[in-house]
Formats: sequence, C-alpha cells, structure tokens
Amino acid sequence: MDIVGIQAARWAIGKALGPASGGVLEAWAASSELGANIDALRTELLYAQGMLSNARGRGSGREDVHNPALAELLQKLRDLAYRADDALDEVDYFRIQDELYSTYDAADEHAGGCFRNNILNAGHTAKGIGKMLGFSSCTRSTSRGDRDETSEDTRGVLCGAWPCRGHKSSDDDQEDEASRGVLCEPWPCGRASSPQPMQQQQLTTKQAAQEEARSSCIQKLASSVRHNINIFGPNGEPQREQVVKAPKLKFDRVEMSKKVKEITEEFKPVCAKVSTILNLELLDSNRSIAQCIAMSLDTMLSKKQGYTPLLTKSAAPSRLITTAELTEPKIYGREDEKNKIIYDITKGVYCDKDLTVLPIVGPGGIGKTTLTQVIYKELQHHFEEKIWVCVSTTFSVHTLTQAIVDILKVGKNDSPEKLIEEKLKSKKFLLVLDDIWSCTDDEWRRFLVPFTKGQTKGNIILATTRFPAVAQMVKTTYQWIDLEGLDKEPIKDLFLAYVFGDKQLINEYTGLVKIGEEILKKLKGSPLAAKTVGRLLRKHLDFDHWNRVLECKEWESENGEHDIMPALKLSYDYLPFHLQQCFSYCALFPEDYKFKSEELIHFWIGLDILHSHGENKRIEDIGVNHLIELVNYGFFRKEEDDDGCACYVIHDLLHELGLKVSSHDCLNIYSHNVRFVQIPTSIRHLSINIDNISVKNRMTFDACRSDLSALAKRLKAENLHSLMIFGEYQHCFVKTLNGLFKDAKALRVVFLSNASSNVEDILHNISNCVHLRYLRVESDQDIRLPNIISRLYHLKVLDLHQCSLSEPYPTTHMSNLIKMRYFLVEDISIHSEISEVGKIKALQELGRFEIKKENQGFEARQIGQLEVCRSLGIHNLEKVETKEEADGLKLFHKANLRKLTLEWDSDESEKDSKREKEVLESLKPSGNLVELCIRGHGGVTCPSWLGENLSVQNLEKLHLDDVSWKNLPPLGELWLFDEHGKECHNCIPSTQSFNNLKRLELVKIPKLKKWLVNGYGELFSQLKVLIVKDCPEVMELQFTHHSGSEQEDETHITCFPKLEELEIEGCPKLVSPLPCIPLSSAMCSASIAQNGSGLEYLNYWEGHNSENMLRIKGKEALDSDPWMVVAFHNLSKLKVLDVSRCPPLSADHLLMLSSLKTLRLHDMCDAISLPEGDGQVGYQFPIENVTIQQFGGNGEQLTRLLSYYFPNLRSLCVHKCDKLTGLGVVAQRKQKKKDAPARSSSSSVDEVEAQIDQQQVATRGEQEIAAASDSDRLLLLPPQLQSLEIEECPSLVLCPHSLDDDGSGEGGLQGLKSLRSLRIDGCPMFLSSYSPSAFSSCSPFPISLERLSLSGTAEGMETLLPLSNLTSLTYLAIQGCGDLRGEGLWPLLAHGHLTELNIWETPNFFAGSEPSLPREQALPSPSTKPHTLRTDDVAGVLATPICTLLSSWLTQLYFNGVEEVERFTEKQEEALALLTSLEQIRFWFCDKLQRLPAGLHRLSKLKELDMYWCAAIRSVPKDCLPSSLQKLEIDKCKAMRYLPKDGLPSSLEELEITGAQPCSRCPSHSAGLFLNLHSYNLWVLSGSMHGSGFSSGTSQHMPSTMYVELECLLQRGDHVMLHAWLHF
Repeated sequence: MDIVGIQAARWAIGKALGPASGGVLEAWAASSELGANIDALRTELLYAQGMLSNARGRGSGREDVHNPALAELLQKLRDLAYRADDALDEVDYFRIQDELYSTYDAADEHAGGCFRNNILNAGHTAKGIGKMLGFSSCTRSTSRGDRDETSEDTRGVLCGAWPCRGHKSSDDDQEDEASRGVLCEPWPCGRASSPQPMQQQQLTTKQAAQEEARSSCIQKLASSVRHNINIFGPNGEPQREQVVKAPKLKFDRVEMSKKVKEITEEFKPVCAKVSTILNLELLDSNRSIAQCIAMSLDTMLSKKQGYTPLLTKSAAPSRLITTAELTEPKIYGREDEKNKIIYDITKGVYCDKDLTVLPIVGPGGIGKTTLTQVIYKELQHHFEEKIWVCVSTTFSVHTLTQAIVDILKVGKNDSPEKLIEEKLKSKKFLLVLDDIWSCTDDEWRRFLVPFTKGQTKGNIILATTRFPAVAQMVKTTYQWIDLEGLDKEPIKDLFLAYVFGDKQLINEYTGLVKIGEEILKKLKGSPLAAKTVGRLLRKHLDFDHWNRVLECKEWESENGEHDIMPALKLSYDYLPFHLQQCFSYCALFPEDYKFKSEELIHFWIGLDILHSHGENKRIEDIGVNHLIELVNYGFFRKEEDDDGCACYVIHDLLHELGLKVSSHDCLNIYSHNVRFVQIPTSIRHLSINIDNISVKNRMTFDACRSDLSALAKRLKAENLHSLMIFGEYQHCFVKTLNGLFKDAKALRVVFLSNASSNVEDILHNISNCVHLRYLRVESDQDIRLPNIISRLYHLKVLDLHQCSLSEPYPTTHMSNLIKMRYFLVEDISIHSEISEVGKIKALQELGRFEIKKENQGFEARQIGQLEVCRSLGIHNLEKVETKEEADGLKLFHKANLRKLTLEWDSDESEKDSKREKEVLESLKPSGNLVELCIRGHGGVTCPSWLGENLSVQNLEKLHLDDVSWKNLPPLGELWLFDEHGKECHNCIPSTQSFNNLKRLELVKIPKLKKWLVNGYGELFSQLKVLIVKDCPEVMELQFTHHSGSEQEDETHITCFPKLEELEIEGCPKLVSPLPCIPLSSAMCSASIAQNGSGLEYLNYWEGHNSENMLRIKGKEALDSDPWMVVAFHNLSKLKVLDVSRCPPLSADHLLMLSSLKTLRLHDMCDAISLPEGDGQVGYQFPIENVTIQQFGGNGEQLTRLLSYYFPNLRSLCVHKCDKLTGLGVVAQRKQKKKDAPARSSSSSVDEVEAQIDQQQVATRGEQEIAAASDSDRLLLLPPQLQSLEIEECPSLVLCPHSLDDDGSGEGGLQGLKSLRSLRIDGCPMFLSSYSPSAFSSCSPFPISLERLSLSGTAEGMETLLPLSNLTSLTYLAIQGCGDLRGEGLWPLLAHGHLTELNIWETPNFFAGSEPSLPREQALPSPSTKPHTLRTDDVAGVLATPICTLLSSWLTQLYFNGVEEVERFTEKQEEALALLTSLEQIRFWFCDKLQRLPAGLHRLSKLKELDMYWCAAIRSVPKDCLPSSLQKLEIDKCKAMRYLPKDGLPSSLEELEITGAQPCSRCPSHSAGLFLNLHSYNLWVLSGSMHGSGFSSGTSQHMPSTMYVELECLLQRGDHVMLHAWLHF
C-alpha cells in the first residue's frame, strides 16, 4: 500500500511536469531522503571526530601542527564542520518549530503514515521545482520584522506550469507548501489568489479546509486528507482547532536535504586525506618514540641509578632548565619584595619555624626566577646547605629527590630520601624548587618527608610557580608572594637598559624614547616583555622601525625561547582543551574587562563550549569548575569591583596571548585601526570596539566609517558565529554596522554593550538568526526588542538586566523559546508576562509567576513543568483553590531549586485560613533549598516542613513577612501572643535546626513578643544578616549575654559572632536593652530606628573609600542613654561620627575612636563629658573636621571644645547657632609653662612638644575668654583652621580688634594664618562692626585666603577695598550683599590669581567698579585655566568700561537668573564685542530674554554657546554665530523655532537640542535647521518623523560635526519623546 502510494504520487507529478520530470524526481528524492542524508552527515562527522581523537591519543599530545599542507586540510575540515553544524542546527530549529506547531516539515517522515508522508514530500517537491523555475521561496524569511512575514503566503501566481498558490491553512502547516505550488496542469488555469492580510490568515482548521477545497488537482486531495487527519488526529482522536500564534520561517526541505548531502560528499575526500597524513605522521612519531625508548634502555643498562625522563622532548612542552646563576646583571623594581623575603627569612617570622614553604607566584615572564636567583645569592652565607632544582612540567618525587642527592654529592648506597635526611640532619638549608607546574597533594607530602626530620629551625623552601592552585597546596605561610607587573619607572629603566645599554645613547634618542614610552603602556609591566621588545627595537634605532613595532605589536611575533609570547603560550599549552576554549574566547572582550562569574558562564553557554560528557551535572556547575580551574592556573585573577562584588580579570599580557592563540577563529578590532588589521578568512567570532579616537573629529570619523564599510569586503559576515560591539559611540555608526552585518545569519552570540539603538538597527535580519543562543544588550537608554525574539528557538540566554526595556515587552509567545535558560531583566515583573512558561523547561530563574493572571497559560501546573529551575517567585497563591492544584507545582521534586518565594496577596479582604494552610503544607520544597521567602500567608500555623518536621535544614536565607502564625520555625526560644492575647512559650521541638543559616528576616510578625537565644548559640553561629522590622508587639530581642558597652572578649558579648548586617526598625514596644553596635569588628552595617527606647535612630555603615560612619540621634524625651548601644571598643576604624540630640559623649569613649576624622554635632547642649576631677587638658582627639549645628551650649563651651580637644582641627562648619554674637581667634602666644602631656588616642613621644604648645594656647585662651565681657556668647577659633563655614547665625559679629590685653594681637580672622577657604552665608551682622575707616586700616581676612564666599552679609563692608590684601584669592562669590560696590576688585584681578568671580543679587556692584588702576595698566591674559564670570547683572557687566578692562582676562561669561531683560541694547551689544578673549558664553534661566545679542559673530575666539531654560528665545538670528563656534547647546528653550536658515557655522562640532516645542508648530522655514545636514542619515530610535516639519535643503558647506544629538517633542496625537542621531 505504501509503495503504491509513493509510486502513484511520483507518476502523477512526473506526468504533469513532462520534460522537467528529472528535476521533480531529484527534488522528491531530496525531500524524502532528508533523514537519511542527515544520518549520513552525522556518520561522517563521527568518523572525523574519531579519526582526530585517535590521532591525538596516539601521537605526541601536542596541538601545534607544523605541516603546512596538513594545517590547510585541517582548516578545510574545520570549515566543513562549521557548515555541517549550521545545517544540522537549522534542521533542529525547524524541528523545534514542528514540535511547537505540530507540523512535520523537518521530520524524517510524517507520523501520520505513508500517505501523509507522500503529501508532505509532494509539497516540498513542488516548492523545489518552483524555485528551479524562478519562483524562489527561501528557507528563511528575508523580510524585516513581522509585517512582511506573509509576503510569500499571500502572493498568488498562475496555475499550470507555474506553482499554484492557494490560501494558507493556519492549522496544519506541514502541508501548507503542498497546497501552494503543486503543478495542476500543463497550462495556466487563469486564476491567481489575492493577497490576504495576516488577520485573515488566522483561520480554523475547518475554514482552511473549505478555503483550500476551492483549489484544484492535488490541492483538493491534500486539503481533504489534511482535513480528515487534523480533525481526528493520526489515532482517530479529536483534536482542538489551532490558531497560528506567530509568523514562522519556512523550511525548504528539498534545499536543506541537498545541502546536507553536498556537505557529506565534501567531507569524505578531506577526511580521507587528513587520515592518510595523520597515519604517516604517527608512524614517524612511533619510530621516534621507539628510538627514545631504546636509548633509555641503553642508559638503564649502563647506569642503574640514571634518570630516565618520563616524557620525551616531543611529548612535553620544551622548558629551559634554570640554575641558581644570575642571568640578569641588575634587578629592577623588586627591591621591596626582595628585602621583605630576606628579612623574614633572616630575622622575621620564618626564623623560629622548623620548615617554611614560601611560594612565589606570577604569570610567565614576570620575574619569579630572577627574583629567586637574587635572594639565593644574597643568602648564600646564611644557610649551610643550598639547593636549586628546576622542576618544570613534571613533578616526580623520585626524579626530584635523585636530583637533590646529586647536588648534595652524597653516596648512593641508600634510598634518595634516606640520603637527603642524613645529609641535612642538624643543618639549616635553603631549597629552591623553580617552575612547578603541577603536583598532587600526596606527591607533595611524600616529597617533604626527608626535609622534616632532624633539621634545625629556620629552614626554607622557595617554590616558584605560575599557578595559584600549586601555591595554595604547598605553602605553609599565611599567604604567598604574588608578583605583578613592574611599576612605571622600573619597567622603563629595564626597557631602556635593554634597548640602549649606555645611558649616553638615551640622551641622543629622546624622540625614540617617547615612542618607547607608548610601547611600554602595552607591556603591562612584564619584564620579559620589556626584554623582548628591547631586543627587537635595538636592531634599528630609527622612527619608522619603532613606529611599526608600536602599531603592529611586532613583539608578539617573536618566537625565540627567551621571548614573551612563547613563555606565556607554554602556560596555555598546558591547559586542557576545554579550558583553552573558555579562556581564548574571553579575549573578545576589551582588555582589563571585569567579568562576573555568572556573566562568564552565560557567555560560555552561548558558545556551546560547556559539556557534561555524561556526568550528572548542570552545565552551570561545570562552568563554575572551569572558572575555578582558570583562576588556579593563573589565567584569571579574582578581584573586587567598585561595588565590592567579586569579579575576574584576565592577567595582564595573557589577554594578548588569548588574541594570539585564537587568531584563526577570533578577531578583536578597534575602530580606529580597522584598516591595519589582517583578517583571516576563517574568522568566526568578531569583537568591535568603537573607541573615542574614532569620533575625535570629522576626519577620524569619516575614516572610521569608511574603514568599517570596507570591512564588509574583507570579512565573511555570513560565517560569523559571534558578534560583540563595545564603546559608547555605537550610535554614530548604526547604518554602517547594519550594512556590515546584513548577511550575518549564522550568529550564535550577540553582545551589544553601551547600546543606544534597538537591536534591529544593528542586526537588520535578526529574524533570520535561527542559530542565536546568546543575546545580551547593555544600555542606559530605553531599548525596544522585537516580538521576533520569540522565534529564536535556540536562544538560551537573553540578558537585558542592564538596560531599560520599552513596552511592549518581548514576552509574546516567549514560551516558544524552549531551550532558554536565562531571561535576565532588571524588572522581574516582566517574567510575569510570560504565558505557558512551563514549556521553557530548562529555565533557571523565574523571578515572578502570577498564578491565574489570565484565564489560560498561568495555571499552577506551569511551574510543575519546569525541570531544573534554580530560582522561583510564585505569587497570587491565594488563587490556588485545592491541595491537588498546589501539588501540581511539584516543588518537592525540583531538586535543583535553591531560591523560592511564596507570596499571597495580603490585601485580600477575605482569607480562607484553612485552605491557605493546606496549600502551604503542600508546597513543601526539596531539602536542597537555600533561600526561602514566605510573604502574606493567611494560615494560622507554620508548615510542618518548616517546623516540627523540618526538611529544609540547609536553608541559608529565611524571610518571613506578614504571617500571623501561632507557631514559628525552630529559631530559638520564642514567645508569642495567642488568639486570646495571652503570652505563650513557643519552641517547636525539632531534631534538626538551621545550622547553616546566614540571613534571617522577620517582617510584620504581629504575634511575636520575645526572642531569646540562650542555649542556641550553635544555631546562629553562621548568621551574617539579621533583620527584624515592623513587629508591633515585640518587647525583647536578645543579642548579648549582658548589657552595656564595656570592652570584653567578643565571643562572650554576642550571640551572633559572625553578624555583619543588622536592622531593627518599627518595633515601638521594644524596650529591652538594644544590641551594642557594632556587635563585632567584622560588622559592616547596622540600622536601629522607630523602637521603644530613647533612641530615634542609629545607622552604622561603610561608606566610600572604606570609611566607617556612625549616625546616632536621641529622642526629645531621653528616657535612656543612647550611648549604651554603642560598642566603642569595636569602632577603632570609625572615620565619621554624626551625633544629634544626645547627652555629652564620654571623653574616655571618644578616646577609643582612634581613627575618627570627622565629627558632626547637631542640637547638642554639650559635646564631651569629662570624668569628675579630670582637667580638660588631659584629653586630645585626632579629629580634623567638625560641624556644629544648633549648639545649645554657650560660646565658652564651644571654644574649649574646638581649641583644647582637637589639636588637628582643619575644617569647621558652624550652622544655626543663634546664641553666638561674637567671633574671634585664640591668639598663639607660647608661655613657659610645664604641664603634664595630654592624653591622646594616639600620643607618642614625638607629639609631646606639640601637645605642650596646645596647652599653652589653651591657657592663653582661658585668659582671653575670662577677659571678654560676654564670654558665653563669644566663639574663639583655633588658629590652625584651613577651612571655615558659618551659616545662618543672624547675630554673629566679627570682632575687629584683638582680644589680647596689650592689644598686640590681630583683629578679625587675621589670626587664622593657614585659612584657605571661607564661606559666610546668612549672617547679616557679620561685618557690621567694621566701619569704612576701620576697613582702611586693616582687613578682616588673612592673606592666605584662596576661596571667599559672602552671601547675605549686607552690613558693614561697602566696597571690596578691604579685600585688596588677598593676593592669593582664586575664587570670589558675592550674593545678596545689598549696596556693596566693586571698588577694589581690579587689584584682585591684577594679581593674576583670581579665576572665578560670581556676582548675584548685588545690583550696585559693577556700577561703582571704576578701576583704580591707570587705564594703560591692562589685566593679565588668562593662563591655561579659564577665567569665569557668573552674574545676573547684564546692565552692570555689559558696560564699555567694564568690558574694556575684562577683555583680555575673561574667557567664560555666564548670565544666570536674569529675570527682567528682554533684549540687549545696542550699547550692551557693542560692549560685549569688546570681550575679545571670550571662548564660552551661557544664558541660563533668562526667562524673558527673547533674542540673543546680535554681535556674537564678532567674538572671534568664541567656541561654545549654551542656552538653558530661556523660555522666550524663539530663534538664533542670521549671522549671529561666529565662524569659530564648535559647540551649540539649546536645552529647554520651549519657544525655539529655528536656527539660522542659511546654515550653521562650518566650524561646528557638536549640536545638542533638547526639550524643544513640538516640531509641527514650527514655521515653514524651520527646514533651515537641516540645510547643511541634508546628506546625513537620521536614525529615529522612538517616535516618528511624521509631521515633524523638517525638510531637506542644500548648502555649499558642511559642518565638521561628529554627531548631532537631538531630543525634541514631536506632535503625534500626544507629545512623543524622540531621540535621534544624525550620522555623517
């Protein structure tokens, strides 16, 4: 029956085609033989794999191929393997599509039987013939986006000898091609189908069958068969009608079968030739091995004790044998390491130890051996026996001990171990084991045996190795010596010594030295690299040679045994192949890139290089093991990033090594040097870095764009498997990159870092990237992903967690991505949008799943279908109605689950406590769970699996939130309130406990009253984080075994010895003694607030630069001492203390804060309390910065605080101290008075003299205070201050005269000889005691002042003449100073130091600023620093006399907050033109300004013009902009309509327009904005250009703009934000 059906179908098609029957039979055979062809290809691949594996196993073990012919054949074999991989992967893609849509396009045969199989093949055969006759239907869609997906399905053609296209059935797509394109009769039937919209194609099976029944010939037969089979199914069972969910790519079965067969045929001859050559080489290799064996046998016969290498030279990496003899005449940059090691050996920590093993670790060429040789030589007289052995790649105990015996020159009448033991007995020895590559723990212990018997103390073994894992195993010290690259100066000295030798030559080639310095930056401090380059450069001391070496990195090609790359490659060759792969692909990332472990593993998953090889392990666990091994081998270095998180960095020059060893596959290019890079045809992985150099100016931009465009001809984009783009200027080359990668359809990995455009803008044909496994996008802008993402069935990692997604989210039909393991997003609520998530069985993390969010696709059973999920967040559990439904989640069977969140809606008005109890009981997870969060549960009891029958004892994190259970998990001794409000003891008996608990959070536990930890110390021995929040009834929490903060041993004062983070908030009844913060010196942060004690809040944390900070505030009604919760003995590293509304701090406690630098006091009556009977002189503290705010004490107390206790005080801020009325300075007059030295937190003999001086100052201050008429309202400042800020002290007056009895002192602040910065704000009376006559005789401020700001200081000073002595002043700000006039300003300007002048709200300042200098005495020209004037006084500044004097000084002019000016007068515009040195002008918040001054074009040096929030400016007038302008910025100028119609200046390099009005309101001539940009391409990232009012124009000149960034509002219904870049 089957045979008859096949023959009938072949005969019918053959008869219809006539002369083309040969092609039909070929197409039919290809379609029907797809499965066989795939099987044949797989067989050929297995043969090739076995052949190569066999050759590797029998051969030398070396990966290098030195036979050029064989290398070329292997490359061909590799290319064929890639093609085979692409083909099979594409078949697998369509197999997944078949599975999703119940089709059989890519199946070996149809599951519905022979007849159905015939129909399937008939359809694909017809399609193949259609392509042959010119009606191509591509395997993949070439359209962009979803809108064109139906182009082939909706386009009809004539019947007859041409493919007949009927309407597409939306139900069974395996025959859709059979129903279109089947040849009906030899002549056209004159009928064509009309295009159908996508919505009309979504037909039910029955409708599709009725529609297709109108077709002819075989179509009718196929339609009838399809209808019957689809309605009843292959087994006769009814099936529900299906609707096409998303457009699909079409599978060309015939074409694919041919492609597979073609690849198979090409494989055979290549495999045969490779096999022949390999067999010949192996024969030769075997002969060589035999000869080696024969020679070894001869040696053994002639010398019984002789050493026979385990590996021949051909079987192991060739290594130089090192000796103790120094090979370098001088050591550079290692003096510190050398001296430390020698000191520790001769006098330090290693002297009294029996045997010390000290590893010296670092990558190849870093100088380990050289350093050890120097140490060996300098210690030659310190040891009785010294031994140097080069270990190299093979660690053999027998070999090493025999070598040591030979060096010690002892007899051979006993075993080597015994001989060593006897020789070294009672002797001090030094043993160097140089270049250890590997060693097992057992081997190492056996090796050490003879060195640990009977020797004296102080014996040393120095072991050098490249591998941290080896160092970790052999060391006996706390840590090893980790050598890194040399510092800048030592590496330069070494480099120059190798290049020139003679120092005199260096002076003759200074130009070359500069090039050499650029080369050195690329060498990462490697001594061997410096030697390699030095030898290379000294061959030709000329610029061309040196520049060529710099640009092409020629040292990487040097292959001598003393060169850097061969030395590093030895380490690489030593790696197993799987680690070589993992490492080499990482070279695609930029240098010094900081990898997170998850990031690396996801990347490797995307590359498909993590394999379990039959082990029952997750590929993530395999990836972690690989990373650990690479760290142990020294290829990655583990560090911390800026956030303190662990990261991994590739060691220095090893990144260059990675590029070199992967150069046949991987290419990492920088955009500025694309043209210089050699690009092999074999490249499969590409990384492009768009660097800043490429957008430096118009010339570099055009060159880069041209080079990237030309790259398309040099690079086979269709072969690329990986594409990674880095750099913040990608948006400048979007169109170029789009064209470059239009044919990149084989991509597996795509990473767009710093993306500023949508993925489709870079990858136009992403819908055809059917092989894609890894897609990662990082951006600080909103990024939109197309819904086409749901068709990338091979996708395993979709990483969007470092970008913001624009709606609609790409979650539609995401359940199609059945291979996806990670969907990483910043907002996990996006996960809740995925319908039928259970299809994604391999998904590892599902942050949020909302049960029954919709009627379908969000059932509880969806979670049950996830097989290996590691992290789950299940929400809306109140919608689970039965225990059976809860069982459907199958949490207990998820052995890989590590993190689980269970959440009920706590806002639900009616809770069924009984049902919720049963549901939670049924949600028992696996015992492997590590993190558990239960939130909002409405049941009354803790589930048994978390209580009396604890099954999750491995929990490390437990979070209970908003639960009203009458019993809690076994967390110590708990006391709760029962339903009657009575206190009851609740301690669940449990045979097991949370012995590994590291984080515990108890939030909104309304029944919790007490929590005691006595007797449960083991339970919380590992606890690091404890959070108790919003527990309204809790009254007691036990943390320590006693109250108070007396210093005792930490193990006795805390129940949580490892606690690092503590938070107790929102517990109003908590009155028991709070824990002393920090509980231990290891604690990192603590927060206590809103509790029942006298403490308002306490915050302790580690800030920037590892500065520990403590903030504490007491309540208004102090019922307890807030200081009782501070453990001062654990605060030795505290840098900042912020105190509010607390009693005075004990001086003894303050002494414990030995690192304290900053003290802030708010709302305090006094700061420090002294023990009774102690004088204040006895205490001094290392504080440098003090802030006093709302001080309740008097001036005398404050003076004593600042002058006596803080001898190192440098900065003082005084805010809102209303009681202070006078300000002066404590005079420094030394008196011969002998007092006892002060007690200090860090006193020493060297500080005694300074302390005595301070005591003398204190005594003098007391006399001054006592002599003052109102000392309780007078503040005297310590003379050493460098910065002073006084704010909002309305009655404070600066004393103009000295307080000395004899009047010899200086008045005002003249006594502050070191004062650099002074700010007075909101103190109107500050200078009121200074009359104009007083100012003429003395200045209130010291000559050392560099920055001065006076705000709201209206009384007293009438002009700036009193400031004329401030010759060091660089910054002067005057604001709100009434009638203050600027007389005296010109001398300040003439001194040449003043660079910033700010004048606001002082209307008469410039009116009285006629210069006192002669007219001919001009101001100095600006130096390299800009000279800036900021003001709101347009009329005052733009006056001819002022501008004439400022013309040579002023470079930046900012008009800020000009409220009344609408237009500049003609005289003001003429005055502005006098500012000939002006380079930048800004108009900020000029609300009524309608137009810019017309004379800007006359400012020949003007480079930048900025307008910000100038709401009335409508345009930039014609001829307003100067030809020198480089940057124009217009921001929030809502009335702005157009720029100069005749074009922007050709000098313009940057134009930024943000926040403009909707462009539809622009007048018609608004096209002037783009008149000179008409040839550029506008890329719209969001919004539409429809109705924008922009139009193109022509212009004779082009700006040299690198890019134009526009951000404006377009009218499109409502206002739409548009981000656009103009590229040219």
